[in-house]
Amino acid sequence: MSSILEHMCADVFQQTGQCLRSVVEPQEPMPYRALLPLRQPIRQALNSNFRMALDKGWVDSSTLHLLENLLHIGGVFWFTNNLVKELLKETRREWAFRVVELLYSIFCLDLQQITLTLIGHIVPNLLTDPAHWHSLADPPGQALAKLSVWCALGSFSSHHKIHALARQRKRQREDIEDYSSLFPLDDTQPSKLMRLLSSNEDEPAVLSSPGDRTMSSSLSASQLHTVNMRDPLNRVLANLFLLISSILTSKTAGPHTQFVQSFIEECVECSEQGSRGSILQFMPFTMVSELVKLHALAKPKVVLSITDLTLPLGRRVAAKAIAAL
Repeated sequence: MSSILEHMCADVFQQTGQCLRSVVEPQEPMPYRALLPLRQPIRQALNSNFRMALDKGWVDSSTLHLLENLLHIGGVFWFTNNLVKELLKETRREWAFRVVELLYSIFCLDLQQITLTLIGHIVPNLLTDPAHWHSLADPPGQALAKLSVWCALGSFSSHHKIHALARQRKRQREDIEDYSSLFPLDDTQPSKLMRLLSSNEDEPAVLSSPGDRTMSSSLSASQLHTVNMRDPLNRVLANLFLLISSILTSKTAGPHTQFVQSFIEECVECSEQGSRGSILQFMPFTMVSELVKLHALAKPKVVLSITDLTLPLGRRVAAKAIAAL
């Protein structure tokens, strides 16, 4: 910690000196004006600077500023997708989780938009394409599950605070997804999620998943009564859990099902540590009976963590799952 503080202080004093010299000597360039090497592809600049930061174990201010410039130049999807590829390359467990910590700090440059891209596009694409399942094998698959949960929880807990800010970041945003087509909210075409919520435990609703699979699920209509489903973050979280539910009921095991297990385990662990804002409220209740079939999750503690015991249906589901253990 003292070493990190020394580096940070030295970096700040160096920047301050450069700024003062630029005032006295106008011909001197300002800091960060030429951070991107000339004629270097931006992907090469992204990968090389990320690897240098990984070797050091932290991101200095000049590298962080360069990464922010690359985020602006390449866009949210390009930036997130390429850094996730760097994570999936890491086959050493210790280093994979070191990459997770570093990526989460980098993703804080624009956590809301990066989270929408990560859990709305990148993770679903990996889960629904069998050609990519091999990349989800542990340890990188477990590391990606951890990163996804951290980003989802971080965005969900800070979401209302960010929207309350009067000053927001002024830069062009990418269109992440047509969320209205996924969950239309007009009265003439009830949303898939609302139809799902209105079903009861004994009458499962059939819902098409992003991978054109069918799933049977049931939720209490009161489960999301305080959640604004017009919000893009809420929509992608709901859609992700519906996809996870379809994977559990598809009976096809593989690295993608191991990713689901790691994702739920990380949700439970973060919940036990008292993380603010639970994303498990978006989980269909009938997922519980499927999750406890996985050996690592077949524990009463896990069942109590992943069910909403404030709802009658949640208590019934939890009781049945624990009795079946």
